Amino acid sequence: MKEGRAGRRRVHRKGRPAEPRVGTRERILASALEMFAERGFDGATTRDIAARSGMNLGLIQYHFGGKERLWREAIDRVFGGLWASLGSILPGELEERARLAEIVRICVRFAAANPHLLRLMNDECKREGPRMRWLVDRHGRRLYETIVGVFEHGGRRGLLPELPPPHAYYVFIGAVGMIFSQAPECRRLTGTDPTTSTATVEAHADALIDLLVRPDTGGR
Repeated sequence: MKEGRAGRRRVHRKGRPAEPRVGTRERILASALEMFAERGFDGATTRDIAARSGMNLGLIQYHFGGKERLWREAIDRVFGGLWASLGSILPGELEERARLAEIVRICVRFAAANPHLLRLMNDECKREGPRMRWLVDRHGRRLYETIVGVFEHGGRRGLLPELPPPHAYYVFIGAVGMIFSQAPECRRLTGTDPTTSTATVEAHADALIDLLVRPDTGGR
C-alpha cells in the first residue's frame, strides 16, 4: 500500500510541470491585456505583468522577447477568438434575419467577454501613432470591412438600416461595446456589472437586434 501511494505521488509530481507550462503563455497574455488596458502601453511594465500573471519576469523575455511583441500577441490572441466565432457564420449568404441577429449576438458576447480589449483600443486609437496604425492594419480594417459588408448586404435586403459605411461601423461598434468598456460606470449607475451578468449581456444583444435588425419582408 505504501509503495502504491508513493508511486502515485511520484507520478503526480512528474506530471505537474507540464500543466503550468501549457498555460504559461495564456496567463501572461491575459494579464498583459489587463495591464495595458488599465495603464496604457507606457505605464504597464513587464514586471507588473509578470506579477499579475503569477509568473517569473524571465518568462516574458523567454516567450515574447519584450513588451512590444507581448502587446501585439495579447491583442492577436483575443481577436483570434472573434474571427473564430464569426467564421462559423461568415462568409455566407446573409439572407435571413436570424443570421444577422446571430452576428449581433456574437459581437455582443465577444465585447462582454473582452472589455479590456475595448478599453485598450479606445485608448490607442484616439491618437496617431505606430500602435494605432498596427491595430488598424492588423485587425481594425478587417473588422471594418466585415461590419460594413454585413450592413450593405442587410440594407439591400431591407433587414438593416442603409447607412454610409463609416457611420454603420461606428454606430455598430459603439452600440455593441460601450456598455462593456464603461462597465465601472454602468455598475455605479445601475448596480449591475454588464461584463459578469449573463442576463445583461443577452438583454443587450436582444435590444440591439430589436433596434437594428428589421423583420424579414422577403426583400425588395
